[in-house]
Amino acid sequence: MEGGTLLIDFTLSKLLVAGAFAACVAGPDGEILGETGTADWGTAASLVPAARDVWERLSAGIGADGYEDALLEADGGNILATPLGNGSVLLVLLEPGANAGRVRYEMKKNRDLINSVL
Repeated sequence: MEGGTLLIDFTLSKLLVAGAFAACVAGPDGEILGETGTADWGTAASLVPAARDVWERLSAGIGADGYEDALLEADGGNILATPLGNGSVLLVLLEPGANAGRVRYEMKKNRDLINSVL
């Protein structure tokens, strides 16, 4: 998995645009599968399985088949999250006022590559 981790880390670095300063892939059990930038993902990654379950239940509650993205806005910045194929979640931290649309575009553009090495 070492080579896969390096490829994930390299791909994640492509997401650090338009005010994004850190990115992570959290596995289905909350383990960190890859990361880049300046953030301590330990606590956030461990909470991802519970958050993913909530997002999926909320989506089902409105008749959707899963969720496409989630955005958590906070005073210190924002977190964008998008599901990956194996139950993992891609997370990106953004500075306040960052261009979330541009970062979301980069997440979608690179999702298949990240999925292919998981």
